[in-house]
Amino acid sequence: MTRAKRMQPVVQAVGHDERECAARLAIAERRARDAECRHAELDAYQTDYASGLERRIAAGITASELRDFRAFLARLADALHAQSRLVSQASAECEAAREAWSRAARRAKAIGHVVGRWQLEERREHERREQRDLDERALERARSRTRR
Repeated sequence: MTRAKRMQPVVQAVGHDERECAARLAIAERRARDAECRHAELDAYQTDYASGLERRIAAGITASELRDFRAFLARLADALHAQSRLVSQASAECEAAREAWSRAARRAKAIGHVVGRWQLEERREHERREQRDLDERALERARSRTRR
């Protein structure tokens, strides 16, 4: 068995690792996008709610309604802060997954390059042997013709 054929299980394992890392990266990217969308939604809701408060104040509201509005705005600010942490965490996980995939892809490419080089060497050696065999047969034919 040739070196290239013996390396096929390694090539397959490294390829499998790269595909798994790519799948984890896709999941991490989706989580990061979802976290960013949720943050944008909360931010838009807070902005709308704050502008609604301004309209209500202009129209006149009671002190208890004002307190409730402000308390809800404070909870929205807390939710936005928590969502910002989730966005940061998701971005960090995405970057870590991207690095893991990049390492796996480089490893797969390097092993593929080595195996490809070995296959080329094996193919050249096979061609040299065939050429040597053809040359020997041609020489034998030439010798047998000269003997007759």
